[in-house]
Amino acid sequence: MYGYCRLSRDEDKENYASIEEQKRIIKDYALSRNWIIEDKDFYIDDNVSGYTFNRPEFTKMLERVKGGKADVVIAKDLSRIGRNNGKVLVLIDEFKNMQKNLILVSEMGGTYDVLNDRDDTIGITTWFNERYVKDCSRKTRDHMYSKQKTGRLVMGNYYGYVKDKEDVTKLYVDEEIRPAIELIYKLYIEGLGRKKICDILNTKYHYPTPSVYYRQKHLERGRIYKHPVQELWSTYMISNILNNDVYTGRLRTHKKKTVSIRGRAIKLPEEEHFVFENHHEAIISKETFELAQNIRKRKVLSKTTAGTRKRIYTFSGLVRCGDCGFGVSGITITRKQAQKGYECSQYRTYGKARCKCHEIKESDMLIHLKEFLKFTKKQYQNEISKIEIENKMQNKRANHEKIEFELETLKAEYKVLINQKIRDLTSSTNEYQKQMIENTYQELESEKTTKIERLQQLLGKEEQEISQEKIKKLKTAMEYFDEIIAEEMPSRYVLENVIDRIWIYSDKTIKFDLKVNIEKS
Repeated sequence: MYGYCRLSRDEDKENYASIEEQKRIIKDYALSRNWIIEDKDFYIDDNVSGYTFNRPEFTKMLERVKGGKADVVIAKDLSRIGRNNGKVLVLIDEFKNMQKNLILVSEMGGTYDVLNDRDDTIGITTWFNERYVKDCSRKTRDHMYSKQKTGRLVMGNYYGYVKDKEDVTKLYVDEEIRPAIELIYKLYIEGLGRKKICDILNTKYHYPTPSVYYRQKHLERGRIYKHPVQELWSTYMISNILNNDVYTGRLRTHKKKTVSIRGRAIKLPEEEHFVFENHHEAIISKETFELAQNIRKRKVLSKTTAGTRKRIYTFSGLVRCGDCGFGVSGITITRKQAQKGYECSQYRTYGKARCKCHEIKESDMLIHLKEFLKFTKKQYQNEISKIEIENKMQNKRANHEKIEFELETLKAEYKVLINQKIRDLTSSTNEYQKQMIENTYQELESEKTTKIERLQQLLGKEEQEISQEKIKKLKTAMEYFDEIIAEEMPSRYVLENVIDRIWIYSDKTIKFDLKVNIEKS
């Protein structure tokens, strides 16, 4: 027997029971049935939304129930189990099919027992629970929007500024960090690139990186900093500082918004931001900031050789640094003429503090690859000709399976929804109540059918693409070798079928790993 408690302070701002209160209610009910439930048998998700079912303790509890570790789960009410209408109904159905009992102590005017009680209006209850959390989410967004619009909400942390403990809308310059901000702008305007600035900050100065700085501030307040901490300066940190106009004394709010509960925040265009000039003390002048932006734009334009067309790197994703083991970035090498090349990502991000320069031209890499394949083909001709390489479709298959799973889940939710609707309608004798039930379920059914139709269309498209791939014949490794050697620039598809990894070293050595071990074939 397990007890389950959940609390979300964002959703349950009114009339919610604390975790301890929920535990007391569950224990009292268990004692009334001569059951004993100990503290170790409780699963608790504190400050976790009920809209998502991806809750650590809830997931762990369900796995153990399905594994036969317990036959009964007790919770205070249905909203503690979840506030997503479709998923809650499917969960209730799963408990019934498993013949496991879910008991809700304070539900539907009394105690609700999934295996033994009628659930004539449970669908209405789950619908209202979902509507409640959506209404809370909307009110929270509206409240935040109002505060952002008037400059009363300063979200997040700003490197180089501290918030007033008495009034969090006020920012004050951290004098220990001011020189770091001024130095970064000064070096950039003088012509140094972001990587060179990183080298200087990592070797000559001891200013903390933003994440180290935030961690220290959290510790001073007795809080735990849960985000990754990077001890060394990187180019993206420099970019964030150079592109942030907060250092001119300007506060910018409403830069992002979420469009659904628990959804990802999306960036908003600048014209939708709320901007407040002279909000706090500036570290750099507006003129200095604008000059840095102009330099950045000019650098971007100078690197563009054909309008805004993005360079395609033939070996991207296949190359790794042989010295530090990290990935390699595609670069533009500009000595006599612009050429595509590759360089260690660690070196590009952190400079000499992490690795050495690995600049290698793509054309040189291709020459080395062709020579390597010619030599390998000559040495192991018989073995290579016997190897058949299947066309790779893992990504398509994985995506296909994911869509299938989502579709089956939605169909199960829809089936439960219809069954619940029928039960609610047949148990009601009041015409007004029947109409309310019909209207409620009509909205829910429409939402599910729209999602099902969209996934079915996607699934049909995926199946067609996979069928077309299957028509293609198998090729031998020898054919792929010949194709790479013959082509001026082989296709990425062919390379993927032959090359497993390319290693580049600071002494310009290149090593190739093939997909198959020819010596063991």
